[in-house]
Amino acid sequence: MTAVVPDHPQTLRLFRHPDPATALGLAVCHLMTKPAFARLPFGAWTRILVGQINRKHYQLVLDAAGRTVGFMGWAVADQLTADAWLAGKKVPKAMPGGDCLIINAWSADSPRVNAVLLAAGRQVAASYRHLYFKRHYPNGTTRCSRLAVPAALQHCHMQKTA
Repeated sequence: MTAVVPDHPQTLRLFRHPDPATALGLAVCHLMTKPAFARLPFGAWTRILVGQINRKHYQLVLDAAGRTVGFMGWAVADQLTADAWLAGKKVPKAMPGGDCLIINAWSADSPRVNAVLLAAGRQVAASYRHLYFKRHYPNGTTRCSRLAVPAALQHCHMQKTA
C-alpha cells in the first residue's frame, strides 16, 4: 500500500514494500539507529519484525528522496494476551488475534513523520476496541498505556487492515 500524504511541504509517503525481505531490510536499517530498538536482542526483535511484515502489520514512511524516516508495527491480540504484553509477561509467539491492537514499534524522525504515523495508526485502530503501547525513555523508564478506542473512531467507515 502506497499513499501520498497531502499538506506536507516535503512529500512523505506511507509505504509497504511488495517484497518482505526488502521491507525487513528497510525497517532494520531505520530502527537499528534508534537507541530503544538498538538495545533489543537481535533474535527476538527480528522475529517480531518478520511477523509484522509477513502479516502486513506495518507501515514505513518514506521521504521525497525515498529514505525511510518512520516505521510503525503492530500485532492483534485478545485482551488477556494484550494485558500480559503490557505487564511484560511472556506472550505467545503467534498472537491469537482479537479485538485489541498492540503497537509495538514506532519510530519517527520528525514531528511531521509522527503526524503521518499517527493518522495511519488511527485508521488501523478504528477496527479495534483497545489500543496498547509502551513508550521507552532514554533514562530507562517505560510508560505503559492501554486506551479504549473511541466509539466515534470505531464507527468510521474504514477498511480493517489486520
